[in-house]
Amino acid sequence: MPPKRDPRFNLGLISFSGLIEGIAAGTIFISLPYSVSSLPEGDLFSGWAETSRIGFLISSFGLAMFFGQLLAGRMARNIAPRRSIAITGLAACAVSTALLVLAESFPQLVLLRIIQGLSLALVIPTTASLLTAYSGPSSRGSALGFFSSAKTLGLALGPLAGGILIGYFGKENLGAVYGLGAGVIFLACVPFFFLPSPELTISQRNGPGKPIGTARPNQSSRGSPLFNPGLALGAFVAASCATTLPVFQNEFANRLGLDSFGIAVALSSMLLTRFLVSWPIGRAADRIDEHLLIYAGLLFLAGSTFLLGLAVSFPVLLLARIIMGIGMALFSVPALRIVSGDPESPDHTFRISLLTAAFSCGVGIGPLLTGLCADRFEFSTPFTSWSIFALATAGFISSRRGKMENSSDDNTPEKKPAER
Repeated sequence: MPPKRDPRFNLGLISFSGLIEGIAAGTIFISLPYSVSSLPEGDLFSGWAETSRIGFLISSFGLAMFFGQLLAGRMARNIAPRRSIAITGLAACAVSTALLVLAESFPQLVLLRIIQGLSLALVIPTTASLLTAYSGPSSRGSALGFFSSAKTLGLALGPLAGGILIGYFGKENLGAVYGLGAGVIFLACVPFFFLPSPELTISQRNGPGKPIGTARPNQSSRGSPLFNPGLALGAFVAASCATTLPVFQNEFANRLGLDSFGIAVALSSMLLTRFLVSWPIGRAADRIDEHLLIYAGLLFLAGSTFLLGLAVSFPVLLLARIIMGIGMALFSVPALRIVSGDPESPDHTFRISLLTAAFSCGVGIGPLLTGLCADRFEFSTPFTSWSIFALATAGFISSRRGKMENSSDDNTPEKKPAER
């Protein structure tokens, strides 16, 4: 019998794949607005402003991921090993990315982004499920935080690499950027072939006789419901706040006199900050109440989004994005930890997919609402609106949690001291 592999090696393989895929995704993301500007708008989108078309492109990708992740969560219950779903999704995404080279109009660009969204939807909840299967309950937050750091580092380096490539090849030759991105996504498939079946490496650190999930007495992920509306709403709002800059990427460039590399730095600053703080936040989530971190994250998101709408110089823009990166990490890592309990449950991946799908829904609908709000009112209105929604969401999560705890206390005939 071969010796059991250290679960940390498996976590490293998944995180390395996330890093590679993140670099490709970030490179493609910064290139797409230039394609929107250069390609014919098509009869269906005739008369649409460029900002509206960019918002629609982002929305189509996000909504495809939203519906696709619900499907992926269900598929993972019946297909083993789950890594095969991730490999299929990455391969399909690579092919659709390569086809961006052949896009001749904006509708074709939208169609390919929808295919990309559906493809990546197979990867996200499956990867999170594998991560929790390879880690124990006392280190689940650290594992999710480490992967989030690796993926975010890739997403941060991607726009920087894209800015350099666009400067080298020129905005008229984006096919070279898309071709390189497709090749990198294919490479992201490789680490999954070296993963063993997750059932063989689930870590149980609590010792015999102790159920999984009791490493921390006040751990809120224990017995979590299949769907958590508060966290889902928070994921939607967080994604909407994070995508405000991409919607106005060209407008910020004109207002502040930024070139493609300056915009790349602004986009990457949020992600680099998230990279730096995700793992420490994951470790903190293993030790303290996750909800405290979630409330702080929504407060940071509210303040940074409001500040972004007031940015009149590059330093202010950069500061707002850095604060936003902290807020994103404070919300996303603890929220994932809450929904990732009980990795042996058949609904485990589906529970995770409901949260990640809510984030993708924010990526899909948020930019569209942002663009429409700015068109109907003024530039700063969507930033103020999302800030208010973030604060309201924190209140909703707190209120709902209090009601659930009171209901649980009412249904418990006798309280017993927590086992330690």
